[in-house]
Amino acid sequence: MKDLREQIDRIDAEIVRLIGQRAEIAREIAAQKSRENLPLYQPDREQQVYEKIARLNPGILDDESLRNIYREIMSATLKLEGSLQVGYLGAEGSFSHQAALRKFGRSLSLLPFRTIEDVFQAVQRREIRYGVVPIENSTEGMVKSTLDALIQFDLHIYSDIVLQIRQSLLTRAHSFAQIARIYTHPQAYAQCRNFIHRNLAHAEWVETASTSEAVRLVAQQDSEHAAAIASGVAGEIYGLPALAEDITDYKRNFTRFIVIGRDIARRAERNRTMISFNLPDTTGALYRALEPFYEQKINLRAIESRPDRNQVWSYIFFIDVEGHRDDPPMQAAFAKLRTLTSGLRILGSYPVERGPDEAY
Repeated sequence: MKDLREQIDRIDAEIVRLIGQRAEIAREIAAQKSRENLPLYQPDREQQVYEKIARLNPGILDDESLRNIYREIMSATLKLEGSLQVGYLGAEGSFSHQAALRKFGRSLSLLPFRTIEDVFQAVQRREIRYGVVPIENSTEGMVKSTLDALIQFDLHIYSDIVLQIRQSLLTRAHSFAQIARIYTHPQAYAQCRNFIHRNLAHAEWVETASTSEAVRLVAQQDSEHAAAIASGVAGEIYGLPALAEDITDYKRNFTRFIVIGRDIARRAERNRTMISFNLPDTTGALYRALEPFYEQKINLRAIESRPDRNQVWSYIFFIDVEGHRDDPPMQAAFAKLRTLTSGLRILGSYPVERGPDEAY
């Protein structure tokens, strides 16, 4: 045992030395980025690093564990390179907070905001560099508040994070019958609708701006008649026990979060692009707008519409596609699309994480 521990001590000393050496080189890179006016955080480079360590992994640790280690190394390096503040929706323990930690690690300054619009405003006003907000749930679809904010603010989608969502019923009640009010965000309520109807049909729903705010409000009441639907992490932070865990109706429940900012992401190995546009009120307008993507063999991942608040009974369409804006097929599709639509905007063209069914 003594010999094995001495081996570990020697390896630890070498690891610390190499991390310091890596940090020195990263500081030199940061200085060069500053001279060339490049952003400190570059998601295309992040993707390259994670792909590289997965290829180098001998298999003793799983890829996700190795990725977690490197995330914190890169987080500490980013802190060393310069000031970088990141905002997220909700209070500490919210799913957006967990997504921010997964993307940026624990070394950077992470700031909570009450609403999605508040996060966008803070980035727009340069109070923070980036913001993390939800955009899409695998069972409930697009987050409408995020789509509306993407139109309202002149910002870009810079990266994304995919997080598995496990909701818990957090309360001081000892039975479902005691609960008179359920506090949670509309997306969380929708994800647990069947569970609620089976067990808590008698309870009133109180809508909150985030799941973590729901936990905070219930924790403050010190009542056995209130419950929150949120993450178990938030329950631990606010001292609210779980009466039931993993209550989402569909167990394969994932939410995609986006990083928003002023920076425009560079092309990586895997990219997605989101655009928005208006259509004329004519028969076949949407069909004609989608046709260029079919012609260029571009895969559409999602399509959504939201009311255009500047025109009565007019709608803004959102299209999410695979690929980068600089890809020749995408440029050809956009050139044709501009002749068929009005107000075309590229909301973001950015590196994406692998999906839940894709291995590193």
